[in-house]
Amino acid sequence: MARLASLQQTLDPQFTVMAVGMGDAVEARAIVQQYAPNIMCMIDQNQQTYQQFGVGRAGLGAFFAPQVAIDAVKITREGFSAGATIGGDVMQMPATFVVDRTGQFRLAYYSRSIADHPSDDVVQAALRG
Repeated sequence: MARLASLQQTLDPQFTVMAVGMGDAVEARAIVQQYAPNIMCMIDQNQQTYQQFGVGRAGLGAFFAPQVAIDAVKITREGFSAGATIGGDVMQMPATFVVDRTGQFRLAYYSRSIADHPSDDVVQAALRG
């Protein structure tokens, strides 16, 4: 969540960072207010958004593969950490999308593991078009 808040601060005001999460709306609101008050957050308790965008659930390899540990160390060194699960599905894989005003996808990044996220450079390049 802190990574998204950090990204929003670097963007032109015409761009908006939005997170989609699962779980309880009251708990999610508290976490967003604490860690990322400058982003929008949508709660999808039934995971319909994930399904519509083709974001799958994790297998055991998404948790226990060596790359997961490498990715986790990398994001920790960058000053970020995994957030708490808010009544969601811990097996739900993450994904990152950049969508322009016309609805065209500039980036569709489907994470390889639960700790995999696109680098800020990849996201910034997609934002520049």
